Amino acid sequence: MSQADKASSQATTADSSATVKNTTPVYEIGFHVVPTVGDEGVSKVVEAVRAALGDAEIISEGFPQKMTLAYQVERATQSKREKYTESYFGNIKFAMQRESITAFTEAVRAMPSVLRFLIIETVREDIAAAPRRSVFTSDRLEGKTIEKPIAAAEKPVEVSEAELDKSLEALTG
Repeated sequence: MSQADKASSQATTADSSATVKNTTPVYEIGFHVVPTVGDEGVSKVVEAVRAALGDAEIISEGFPQKMTLAYQVERATQSKREKYTESYFGNIKFAMQRESITAFTEAVRAMPSVLRFLIIETVREDIAAAPRRSVFTSDRLEGKTIEKPIAAAEKPVEVSEAELDKSLEALTG
């Protein structure tokens, strides 16, 4: 095999791996960690979630932050009910083959330190980091402030007592 053929073969292999990387579905997992693990235990839970991902490509990650829940979450474990009003919430965006999602879901579900989680399919780009652009522009309004239109004041109309009595009679009549 000549040098040119080897270079062409390597370029084709690199192109095909880039294509596979771009066609692999992208997912994001948002998860709540029970507050009883404490600040030092959160990193162990994150490492366990990352280990469950296996060889998946991790695109971005938000380390869990302590937060107050919108409502009290209860769950039954070992014949007792645990009630939580706080948790550590984190997220990981990753690319993984569709066939592996079920095994990953079961692995996270088996983790006792994960209170709740949600896995969604998403896009590779980080939408939050995208620059915001103007919704509308206009040359004729350049430099002007758009103000709320002012409604014309209603003019009071004089009504005689006779007309008022007649209207009340018609309504109650």
